[in-house]
Amino acid sequence: MTRKKGLRAFSKKELLEELARRHADEVYRDDMTMSEIELAVEKLKGDSGDPGIEALLRRMKPEKPTGKACPKCGKRIPVKVRDRERTVRSLSGPVSFKRNYHYCEECRYGFYPVDRLLSLPEEGELTSEMEKRVLDFAINDVYGECAARWNLHYQQPISENLLRRVIARVGAQCEAADQGQLQHELKPTEDVADVLVVESDGSLLPIRGPEPWKEAKVGVVYRHDREASEPIADSARYVAVVNGLGEFAPVLEEALHVERIEEVPTVVWVGDGAVCNWTLADQLAPDAIQILDWHHAVEHAVDCGKVLLGEESPWLLLWQQRAQTLLSEGLDRCRADGVHPRGGEAATGPGRGAGGAQQPGRLLPQQRETDELPPAARGGTAHRQRCRRERASPRAADADETRRATLVAAQRPPDGPTPRRLPHRGCARLLRRDPAHDVR
Repeated sequence: MTRKKGLRAFSKKELLEELARRHADEVYRDDMTMSEIELAVEKLKGDSGDPGIEALLRRMKPEKPTGKACPKCGKRIPVKVRDRERTVRSLSGPVSFKRNYHYCEECRYGFYPVDRLLSLPEEGELTSEMEKRVLDFAINDVYGECAARWNLHYQQPISENLLRRVIARVGAQCEAADQGQLQHELKPTEDVADVLVVESDGSLLPIRGPEPWKEAKVGVVYRHDREASEPIADSARYVAVVNGLGEFAPVLEEALHVERIEEVPTVVWVGDGAVCNWTLADQLAPDAIQILDWHHAVEHAVDCGKVLLGEESPWLLLWQQRAQTLLSEGLDRCRADGVHPRGGEAATGPGRGAGGAQQPGRLLPQQRETDELPPAARGGTAHRQRCRRERASPRAADADETRRATLVAAQRPPDGPTPRRLPHRGCARLLRRDPAHDVR
C-alpha cells in the first residue's frame, strides 16, 4: 500500500499551484470579468500574507529577560516591563507580538530592543514600509484625496486622521534631527561634484491659525553633467522651512556642507533676482557663479522694453522674442549682434555689419514702418495709439528722446575700473562671468 505524502514532501511550486486551484474552485463563476478575477487574486495574496509574516516572526529567537545596552549612553539597562504587546499594521495586514521594555534613568529614555531589531518606528501603528507609502501619499496630495486614492491601490483602508498623525510625528522628528546627519543618511556622498547647482526660492503659504499667511523657503542642490548638459539623475537634495531666511540659511548650509562645497571647482547659484537670494549666495557660496533664472531674465528684459518703447507699444512682443533669442544663444551672440554686455553698443553700430548693412538684430525705437509690424499690431488700439504718438507735438517727441538718451547713458559703464557690482547684480554677473566657466 502506497504511503500518503505529507505537506513537507511537496515542493513550494506544487503547494502554490494547489492553493491557486482551491481558490479558483471557491470564487470562479461563468460571468466573471477580468477586473473581478484580478481583485480575487489580490485578495488571495493579501490573505496569504498574514500567516507568512507570523511564521517569520515565530522563527526569531525568544527574547531573554536580561539587560540591554542603552542606545544613547551604552550602559546595560535591566528589563522594566516584560512581554508588553504591540500591534502594527503591515503591508500584509495587522501583526501582533510581545517584547520587553527597558528604561534608562540617566538618559530618561525608554526603548524596546525587539523594535529596534525589527527597525520599527518608535511610535505609531505602522511598520516602516507601510509608513513610507503613507508618507508618499500624504506629502503629494490633500488628506481627503490621499485616503480615497489609497483605498484604490490597497485593500486595507486608511483614514484622514491617520495621515495627519503620521505627518505630524515624522515631521517633528525631521525638525528635531541634525540636518547634516539627516542629509547624509538620506543621500550619502562619496565623491566631489564637478559642477554643483544651487537654486532657492520663497513664497507665502496660507496657514491655519492666527497667522493667515506664512513665509516658506525651498532650496534644491544637484549635480550637473557638463558633457550631457543636464542634471545628473538622482543627485538632487532638497531643503525647506516654513519660516524666514534666518531659519532657512542654516538648513541649506548643512546640505551644501554634505556636498563638500569647499572642494567643488564650479558652483552655480540660480535665483529669481531678489536681493535676499544673492545675499544668501554671498554668505554660503561666495565664489559661486550667480545666474538670473530664465523667466525672470525675460521679465526684466520686457520691463526694459516697456520703459523704452512704452507700455502699449506694438513692438513689445517682438522685443520679448528677440530677448529670448539673445538669452538662449548666449553672450557671444549678444556681442556679435551689436549688444554690449554692459549696455553700450559694439563698434559696428546697432544692428549693422562691418560694411554698414542692416543686419537682423535688436529692435530699434525708430523702426516704425507699418509693413514691419507684427500682424496683430497692424490695426486696433495699439496701432492707433502709435499713430497718435507719431502726430504728437515736437516738444513731446523731444522729451521722449531725452528720456531715452538718459536711460541709455545710465546703462553705460562709468570711466575707470568697472565697479565690483552693478545694481542688477544677477544680470551683471551673468554677463560679466568668464565664458570658460559656462556650464552649458
